[in-house]
Amino acid sequence: MGSRIETALALAVLYGLDGKNECRVISISSSRTSLLSAAYCEVVGRYYVGAVSGAFGAFARTLPVGLAADGKIPGDTPLLTGPLSLKKPDGSPVYLHGIDSIIDTAEAHGLIRNAFTAQHDQNAAVVLAGPPNNLLRVLTLPGAKALVAAKIKHLICSTPEAAKELDAAGWPSPIISVSPSVGSAILFPASTLEKEFAPYPTHPVADAFRVQPKDCPTGELAAVLYAVRPSDKAFVLSEPVGNVRQLMLDPAEKDRLQALYVELATAKPVPRMPRFRPPAADAKPDPAKPKPEVPPTKP
Repeated sequence: MGSRIETALALAVLYGLDGKNECRVISISSSRTSLLSAAYCEVVGRYYVGAVSGAFGAFARTLPVGLAADGKIPGDTPLLTGPLSLKKPDGSPVYLHGIDSIIDTAEAHGLIRNAFTAQHDQNAAVVLAGPPNNLLRVLTLPGAKALVAAKIKHLICSTPEAAKELDAAGWPSPIISVSPSVGSAILFPASTLEKEFAPYPTHPVADAFRVQPKDCPTGELAAVLYAVRPSDKAFVLSEPVGNVRQLMLDPAEKDRLQALYVELATAKPVPRMPRFRPPAADAKPDPAKPKPEVPPTKP
């Protein structure tokens, strides 16, 4: 996060799909060793509130953000400093976050592994929009490969290079690699800043977009969309090479897909109410289940 506006737009598309109840965002990590990178991810999460965590409204917190600690991609960038430095007329920050030091983030590979353990088998997807350093570290954890094989339906990588590296490292679930032609075939229009994003006085993705206000590729957006809608008719998969298949685009679907990206990325956030399990005493009996037999009491 912070290298390309495409990544921020892809995160907005993910939350747009979450708002439609098509998925749940269960874990976010950045491969950039930058507190502002993690802070921006949290800012976007807070903006979408319930899409990140149903507990936000009750406990004023979002999902923890994983942060790479290897220093391979250091430094802050204008895409991060731009929106995070915005101030209100009274001098307070436009976007609040709770990440001021490294202890406010989570160790990325442990966070990702823990998110996997909470999922039903074959019910989770992983989207990689950057280098694979966090996922490679996941594979070094005891029992991680068996866990990935059980829980992850597929991994979608936005670059062929990352897909090859993870395949070579033994990533056990199917890997989908987004062809570079998919991103270049459809550009996300900068005109959304004056149109679809215009009704929002503040929007962290739009404010990052204003730092680089030009049409951008959509390969990472395609990775997110395929993760949630693998049966979308716009996408075609190649024959597997090893454990990797390439994601390609049906040219006839370009206009529809561009419109869909814009719709999802600029969708109004949908607050999600916290879901609490009722106390056992208040739970209603299931009429389909037979009542348990009560042994007779002795006189």
